Amino acid sequence: MRNLFFLVTLFFFGFQHVSAQDFIVKNDDDVIRGTIKGTDYFSVLIKANDETDVILPAKDIKNFFWNGNTYLSKGFATGKNLEYRFVKVLEMGKVNLYAFGGETLMPVQKQKRVRFSPSVGIGTGTGGYGSGMGLGGGISIGGGRNYDNRPAGAPIVRYFIEKPGAGPLQEIPIKAITDDTRKAEVRTILLQKLGDNPNLKAEVEANTALNSKEVTEMVRKYNQN
Repeated sequence: MRNLFFLVTLFFFGFQHVSAQDFIVKNDDDVIRGTIKGTDYFSVLIKANDETDVILPAKDIKNFFWNGNTYLSKGFATGKNLEYRFVKVLEMGKVNLYAFGGETLMPVQKQKRVRFSPSVGIGTGTGGYGSGMGLGGGISIGGGRNYDNRPAGAPIVRYFIEKPGAGPLQEIPIKAITDDTRKAEVRTILLQKLGDNPNLKAEVEANTALNSKEVTEMVRKYNQN
């Protein structure tokens, strides 16, 4: 686990400053460099440097770097099964904050040159989400990739937060404008994760917006201390 954290931190804070080129790190540590064309959070499509289009499922990937962002592969519970899906890293450290969805997805257009294609093409929707660490178990949310039949690229964003060693990945119901009815829940979750920092505890208790931007900034402050 410590090695995984080190590698992810390296990609998150290091490679984005070294090279703007997209890349994918497979489970066997093989690196594919090229131009990533899109993801449906179950698979990722990359045009490799040898000009070949390659689709790789999340179960075969550790992480990938695209448009200045790092994405991790995590295990999600769907009933009795475990599916691997991608999560976008917003903040990583003592507390991790992730986002699902909201990207503009690009569909596959040149199937003849694709080495491997999953049953559902890139850009088919964001689907329902669950959580887990790829080691079994986890909570399930929603019921499949097209649970509300939204088009590819629809701005559905769901956020998850975790404090390693202090409980499982947990959905936090924040938005660009967080619903008033969910703010008490958001505040409770943040106090559980950040409340051991007196300054941030006071900030959480005083904050009336508790939107995605401000929560991300709070997590960033916590990780910097």
